[in-house]
Amino acid sequence: MSAKVPVHPLAGINEGQAALRREVRDGFAAVSARLDVLAGKVETRHAEILELLSQLGTKNPGAS
Repeated sequence: MSAKVPVHPLAGINEGQAALRREVRDGFAAVSARLDVLAGKVETRHAEILELLSQLGTKNPGAS
C-alpha cells in the first residue's frame, strides 16, 4: 500500500495564481504584438503623408 502525499491547503491557490500569471503574461504579449503592428502602420501612414505634403509643397501654384 502506498502512502498518500500530504497536500498543502494552499497548493490549489498557488496553482491558480501561476495559471493566472501565465494568462496575464500571454495577454500582455498579444497586446504588445498588436501595438507593434499598429505602430508600424502609423509610421507608414506618417511617411506617406509627409511625402504627399512634400509633393504638394514643390508644385508651382501658377502652373495649374
